[in-house]
Amino acid sequence: MSVLTVDGINFSDGTSLNSRYGIIPQNSVVVFYQASAPTGWTQLTTQNNKALRVVSGTGGGSGGSIAFTSAFPGTLKPITGIVTTTGTVGDTTLITSQLPSHSHGAGSEVNVRPGAPSVTGRLANTDAPNTGLTGGGLPHNHPFVSGDSPWSTTIDLRVQYIDVIICRFN
Repeated sequence: MSVLTVDGINFSDGTSLNSRYGIIPQNSVVVFYQASAPTGWTQLTTQNNKALRVVSGTGGGSGGSIAFTSAFPGTLKPITGIVTTTGTVGDTTLITSQLPSHSHGAGSEVNVRPGAPSVTGRLANTDAPNTGLTGGGLPHNHPFVSGDSPWSTTIDLRVQYIDVIICRFN
């Protein structure tokens, strides 16, 4: 069993630890989730309004230029802009199956009846030919310009966080 004394810790095997620096090295810096520095620690105030970043390499660095509350305000962040869209719909050649069903006749039936009642009428022009093909079948494109389209939205950057303090062991 160990006994905590004013001078340190006495262990059951007769050894003792008479310096708190044997547990935590002097000048160590630690993050605390509490309002003020514990006894024996001094709060460092050189780092303020910043986020914590976990790294897999060497720690103790810092960076960035925007304060946490500027990047993540307590209100919705409005964003506005103008988008101008221009372009060309790529070349397209229609095939016959894409066209609506249709024909282009050159004429129609004509019923010819001479004025005499004894003459029977006959249909004329019943075998009128269709028109020939027109167009070269080349691809074509359709350029477009939409003009300026204003837009706006809001982004909710109110990220949840906890406030911590950084303290140095005296």
